[in-house]
Amino acid sequence: MGMTGDGVNDVISLKKADCSIALGSGAPATKNISNFILLDDDFNNMKDAVLQGRGVINNVQRSSSLFVMKDIL
Repeated sequence: MGMTGDGVNDVISLKKADCSIALGSGAPATKNISNFILLDDDFNNMKDAVLQGRGVINNVQRSSSLFVMKDIL
């Protein structure tokens, strides 16, 4: 479950969420407990961040499988 918020009233929901995103213009309390902070308050940038994260995960999986195959051989 994901949650976005910018005010103190969102703190409890952000704590309970698996992935919490705070807006950069939000309250300091929400920024302290969130996993991600959107500095420019633009959700369009999240697409690029997710794509880069998936690329990193895919590269780690490829490298891991190569090392396992090397050890087996």
